Amino acid sequence: MDKMLNKGARTIRRVAHELCGVAVGAKIPTVSELEVRCDASRGNIQKALIVLKETGAVHLEPHGQNGTFLTGIDYLKLARTLGTQHLVGVMPLPYTLRYEGLATALYTLLNSDGVRAFITFLRGSEARVQMLLDKHADYAVMSRMAFDEYAAKGLPIEAALECAPLSYVGQHVLLSATPQRTDWTDARVGIDDSSADQSILTHRYFADTDVQYVPVQYMHIVEMLLSGDIDVGIWNEDDIHVHASDLASRALEGQGTQDGNTRAVIAVRADDPFTRQLVCSLASHRQIEKIQKEVMEGRLAARY
Repeated sequence: MDKMLNKGARTIRRVAHELCGVAVGAKIPTVSELEVRCDASRGNIQKALIVLKETGAVHLEPHGQNGTFLTGIDYLKLARTLGTQHLVGVMPLPYTLRYEGLATALYTLLNSDGVRAFITFLRGSEARVQMLLDKHADYAVMSRMAFDEYAAKGLPIEAALECAPLSYVGQHVLLSATPQRTDWTDARVGIDDSSADQSILTHRYFADTDVQYVPVQYMHIVEMLLSGDIDVGIWNEDDIHVHASDLASRALEGQGTQDGNTRAVIAVRADDPFTRQLVCSLASHRQIEKIQKEVMEGRLAARY
């Protein structure tokens, strides 16, 4: 995108991103520092600061030799100044009421004056993270467990918002077509490596058992259990298809994961403080949870 902008507009965008990383009340980088960070001339840096102040996007207070301090920032005005007209998010397929409620909350809250929000749906947290890193999306929704897994691998992502337990899934359960079976030695276990949650939970649950892992797509686990192609798999209990099947389910016990894998996280790129701050200025975890609950209880129609 930077190549499509003239030098002045490009400098405004870069300076704005630098200021998004400054806490209100803190000192901003000097003009000389911004010259280096933004790869721009002193004149263009000064012009960019003037534009950002005149549009009301930022409020700056000079303190002589002590520097200039950021006393306020309006992220919606900043979005308009930068020409940002939309936010694109990517989240799991809305196959449960919980996901429908989450999508409705994000669509409702992030659509604001001058900014339109769009949501695309993609199976697998790995694919969603890649879409975010490839800049095809501004934010990605995943569980806290998945976020921690990708962050631990060094992927440049940050959490803009983290919601309460049960905001992502109710719980994961062990599914099988043989209710009486408790010994899973030599069992064929369905595992989807593109889903951080499902693969982590599966490896943890069967860590001390000699099993055969069978690569599957998460959405096909139920049909593969019913057809006898696998013996057992870990699944999201929210899915209504499970309740319509003859499969037996049991809660995962002793995994120590029922908090992290049930919390929703709104992740952004680490080099995009503007989107992080814009999302946080438009939505809070309490607002998200309120709307999600209304959808799940049938008091609000899903809309996304």
